[in-house]
Amino acid sequence: MLPLRYKWFWLGSGLLGSLAILGLALTPSPTPTLPFREGDKLLHFLAFAFLTVWFLGMVRDGRVLRLLVALVLYALLIELLQGFFPYRSADPRDVVADVAGMALGWVLASAGLRAWCGRLEALLAPVRHE
Repeated sequence: MLPLRYKWFWLGSGLLGSLAILGLALTPSPTPTLPFREGDKLLHFLAFAFLTVWFLGMVRDGRVLRLLVALVLYALLIELLQGFFPYRSADPRDVVADVAGMALGWVLASAGLRAWCGRLEALLAPVRHE
């Protein structure tokens, strides 16, 4: 992880967000109805784009690949678990949407959102007057 003042807050918030996504994925029909076919794929895409940007804000360059692999495994885990619930179904297209969202998150991070929490901490740091 990057040397962050509030690293445990950022990490904990990201993990709580990940658990919330898992909870929504395993409850009966928690997703809003979107006005187009396969709207749930958009939600998968956006959730994993967000998770990717969030966690890329905390990791060193040498850990990016590990993070992306962990997120792919998380997406696969969600689909595997959904297969055990009669009111849910495992859909490989959801994983495709998740990975596409990760790709967008990686592009956004590479375009300037990388290390966002370090920049936010710098903005929140108290100004010293001498």
